[in-house]
Amino acid sequence: MIRNPGFPSLASRFAAASALTLALLAAPGTPWAQSTWKPDRPIELISGSAAGNSVDIMLRTIAKTVQEKRFVELPVNVMNRPGGGNTVAWNYLNQRAGDGHYLMVANFNLSAGHLTGTSTYSYRDFTAVCILFDEYVAFVVKADSPIRNGRDLIERLKKDPGSLSLSFSSVAGGANHIAAGLVLKTAGVDVKKVRTVVFDSASKAVTAMLGGHVDIVSASASVPVAHLKAGTVRVVGISSPQRLSGVYADVPTWKEQGADATFSNYRGLIGPKSMAPAQVAYWEGVFTALDKEESWRADLDKNLWVGHFLNGRDTRKYWDDLSVQVRAVLDDIGLLKQ
Repeated sequence: MIRNPGFPSLASRFAAASALTLALLAAPGTPWAQSTWKPDRPIELISGSAAGNSVDIMLRTIAKTVQEKRFVELPVNVMNRPGGGNTVAWNYLNQRAGDGHYLMVANFNLSAGHLTGTSTYSYRDFTAVCILFDEYVAFVVKADSPIRNGRDLIERLKKDPGSLSLSFSSVAGGANHIAAGLVLKTAGVDVKKVRTVVFDSASKAVTAMLGGHVDIVSASASVPVAHLKAGTVRVVGISSPQRLSGVYADVPTWKEQGADATFSNYRGLIGPKSMAPAQVAYWEGVFTALDKEESWRADLDKNLWVGHFLNGRDTRKYWDDLSVQVRAVLDDIGLLKQ
């Protein structure tokens, strides 16, 4: 979700699950009970970035929970296939057209990459399965950085946009880049002159920052939590509409610091093109059950994820509506290519 004065947010969220999905929940722990399809070999959950970042954490949390709660009866394996801003993983997924044993993280790159020219793929090239949650973006500096807060960062970049380097993963024009561009543009920074450095994972970007190689990291809020607890980094702003809890309780929003903008990155699952309706229905049942699971809800809170469940049909509608907003924002910050 994107919000700033020039780009209103979606008018509404959508129903949490369709009647068909709910009907699949015939009994606790067996969300596939009335589906005409279920997997007959191990499942592969695909990440388009390296291990250790928020996507990897998400998939391993899902795999652990659906197996422990027996929402899926067969092994669920996480496979990291980084490269090309998810393109390597998208190619791999769509080589398995119609096969419901393969799922991949759905994130903002599906809504933006084809518009920025970094990918030939869009969300229309895959089967929508669900959205699970939203994740806000943190702006991180070293604990001893002279940048003490978001206002310091804005003022420094307004005076000299090239004076600091901004790093993020996993592709230029992706969620973390757009979040930074939206915030800085709203605050009056010439974002086209800001120096950017792209890493294939957020953990590598943070490591580079701690080593003094880059100045700022724009990353999912869950990424710097361990470093925050250790006191090695400082978060100078968060892209949420109001302050988060826990280790982020003292971190001001950008609206509090002179940039009236918010941004959230959706996280969900897609399947390869041409999945059968029965396959989608099976996975909708699994993830509806996951969304209601108490331990998953605890994981959402622990990782600073904000629950936002949509089934496959409503996910596709959400992406169609979001595409209009994304195109407008990319054009405004100079990243729109087509």
